[in-house]
Amino acid sequence: MNHTPEQLMIGKRLRDLSASWIRSLRDTLQMFATLPPTHPNYPLPSDFPFSTTSLKEKIHWIEAVGSDAIPYRFNVRLEYYIDTSHDWSPAIWVVRSSAMSVLGRVEVDYRILADRESPLTISSDFVLEMMVQSLLREQPLRLSSRVTPNSNPVVYPGLVGNIEMFELRTLSGMLIMEVARRIVAIRRCSVCDHFLPPVGPSACIAHLLPL
Repeated sequence: MNHTPEQLMIGKRLRDLSASWIRSLRDTLQMFATLPPTHPNYPLPSDFPFSTTSLKEKIHWIEAVGSDAIPYRFNVRLEYYIDTSHDWSPAIWVVRSSAMSVLGRVEVDYRILADRESPLTISSDFVLEMMVQSLLREQPLRLSSRVTPNSNPVVYPGLVGNIEMFELRTLSGMLIMEVARRIVAIRRCSVCDHFLPPVGPSACIAHLLPL
């Protein structure tokens, strides 16, 4: 689909201003973290980031076009959902607008959420940080892990097992940042023999979810 110059401008402005909104939510969380808390996520919903209640914001600006000043006003929402009809479907957060549907999207591999010994905590601040990255890069992002054999015995001497690396990537596979890593037991996919994380089904997610 070909977008008009105005549509491209609106999309850029909405993503930039939505990123500013998400940053302000992070700043507010961090400010209230220094005060006696009503609850850990205050002033966001107590069950955020896994809340069924969306966060809403009104975004508006004025665009100078020649001698005219054109006002733009849009509603944006930050929403969380998960496909409960399929086991191990990712947890998903999206920022939507009334103009362009999805502006930003973050997926988290459900195996990370199900792993009680995961070195990661999917906190409110972390979800908001990932969403800012998605909005500014104008791409959906996925937090998942990959497991590799120990190829550096100098760094990991005497290691018996594999190394699991937790990474935030674009859906095309470009690395945004590595978040954590740990040593895990050797475990392989029953279909393709690839290494698997310690928690989850006995096959790669790609072999479980419908196309």
